[in-house]
Amino acid sequence: MKIDFSYADQYKNIFDLYITDSTIPAKNTGVKTVDNSMAEFALEECAMVQNGNWAWGQISGVTGNKVKAENVKYLPIYTGVEGEEGQGLCVGTENFYCINKKASKADQQATADFIYWLYSSKTGKDYVTNKLGFIAPFDTFADNERPTDPLAVEISNWMAKPGITSVSWNFTVFPSQTFKDNFGASLLRYAQGTKDWASVKADVVKDWANEKELAE
Repeated sequence: MKIDFSYADQYKNIFDLYITDSTIPAKNTGVKTVDNSMAEFALEECAMVQNGNWAWGQISGVTGNKVKAENVKYLPIYTGVEGEEGQGLCVGTENFYCINKKASKADQQATADFIYWLYSSKTGKDYVTNKLGFIAPFDTFADNERPTDPLAVEISNWMAKPGITSVSWNFTVFPSQTFKDNFGASLLRYAQGTKDWASVKADVVKDWANEKELAE
């Protein structure tokens, strides 16, 4: 399957917003870290930052944090596509449990049993919710067994909003890590002013096609 990057202009809209309304010059984008960004947010040195629900642990753990739990919220990423008023949050993961087919049958079964225990037993569910901070999508969890940190609650609230559709956030649709690395490098060069957007778009289309061919 090939792509033509139909929404490249809309993608550019949000990326331009990120790099022109930032706490640093666009040319310095490559040296900014997640820890830096979350610390700035926690200290109220910036108004917004993009991150997942694990961010509350990063925010609340910053020395001198000024952000109260009741004041941290989510906003969907809007880019100017028609109909996105019904868009919710990006929900999903790029990490999955896997059982090694080369392991012994006994070890495979023990692994499956552990995963089942983790998401079904009282002790396991407590660990998932209160130590790992996972939002488990299983009916073994009652409402009072869901994470209570503010961003996890925000996700649940958004998913429950009538007329709102969550966006599947699934990194497995990308053809390879190489594609993601190349795309990231192109975006950095664009931010630094050494690559125009037309070239970024062309390279995305070409790299996707090349990686898909290698994977087939």
